[in-house]
Amino acid sequence: MKKVLTWMKITGQGMHIWNYLWWLKNFLDYAKWNDAYLFLADLHSLTTIHDPEILKINKKEMLLDYFSLIGEDFHLTIYEQSKIKKIADINWILNSVTPYSLMLRAHSFKDSKNKNSDINMAVFNYPILMAADIISYDTDVVPVWKDQTQHIEFARDIAQNFNKIYKTDFFKLPKIHTDDEVMLIPWLDGRKMSKSYGNDIKVFETDSDLKKKIMSIETDNTPLEAPKDPEKCNIFELIKFFASENKQNEIKQKYLAWNYGYWHAKLELFDILKDFLKPFKKRRDFLKQNFDIIEKKLEEWNRIANDIVDRKYTEIMKIVGL
Repeated sequence: MKKVLTWMKITGQGMHIWNYLWWLKNFLDYAKWNDAYLFLADLHSLTTIHDPEILKINKKEMLLDYFSLIGEDFHLTIYEQSKIKKIADINWILNSVTPYSLMLRAHSFKDSKNKNSDINMAVFNYPILMAADIISYDTDVVPVWKDQTQHIEFARDIAQNFNKIYKTDFFKLPKIHTDDEVMLIPWLDGRKMSKSYGNDIKVFETDSDLKKKIMSIETDNTPLEAPKDPEKCNIFELIKFFASENKQNEIKQKYLAWNYGYWHAKLELFDILKDFLKPFKKRRDFLKQNFDIIEKKLEEWNRIANDIVDRKYTEIMKIVGL
């Protein structure tokens, strides 16, 4: 059994379908057979969010998303980054073995610098705290999207620096897992789904907004009456991720026949996706009215995560001589 860990930063923008496919679903597949941990990266959110009320609202909404999508059948530990008492102490120790030159290479720092010359130090040190979040749990595998792989690469570099300086094998070097198949999914305008592109569909969209966005998916100009190649269609690519194999084959035959337009395919995708999301939405409505269920589980899981990090902290203090 491996230890698998991932996270979600609080943005307040809601989880979109691609988040679910390439991140959460991927992670839950690992969670079935492994020791899995998922944390709410609320400390990381302080790099950009400085309004306490907004942060509280965003955090609650993100927790509702988490618990609604995960359900009750998975054995995993969900915890709050800010409630792990010793993570900041381990972060400081890792700062002492992290080269300045390494941080200058960080995408998070360079992207922020390009947008704003007056950035805060939390942005600069962001990758070190992320490394502490990952390696403090002896993580084996981190499922991530390709633009986040640098976080794990840095975590490995920092762990190796510590091990080399203190002549130990104390920190395990985590491995990266990405899902290449999901990475290739095109979305509304043919590009990858992204909040920054404005082409994303939220998991908890209203049905009317969901339909409106699906009907805006870009297609080619093949006439209605002509047969179409489903394997070259953005709509069918998405249908494959949400429909049963029988349903996929049924729709594929319609593509290859006459008088089946992209408009028809979009309506089928809407029905498929609406039915797929319905139980998640129903559970979210329930949890919103019974948020104490989430709070009680978090208390339990925060204790579990704290116990792990406390033990790691006790050992690291001996190694560094404190």
